[in-house]
Amino acid sequence: MSNTQAKRGPKPGSWVPLETSITPALDRAMNELVLSTGVSKASVVRAALAHYLAAQGVLPPDHSDLIEPTPTRGPGLASQRKDTP
Repeated sequence: MSNTQAKRGPKPGSWVPLETSITPALDRAMNELVLSTGVSKASVVRAALAHYLAAQGVLPPDHSDLIEPTPTRGPGLASQRKDTP
């Protein structure tokens, strides 16, 4: 594994799927974030989980810095974001 791969975490193909349900309020908040940033919901969930696990002391604090946001492929695309004409 190259040094760059070690810093960025596992390749997406080696990720483990996770399915969960959230409240309508959380969904609305995430949709607003996706529309304003263009970052995918999956990226938001991964970052939030990494931050939470680091705060609980079960994940190194710098691990969340290794999670790279992925752009959304649906609503929130640059052409649909609020900050673009």
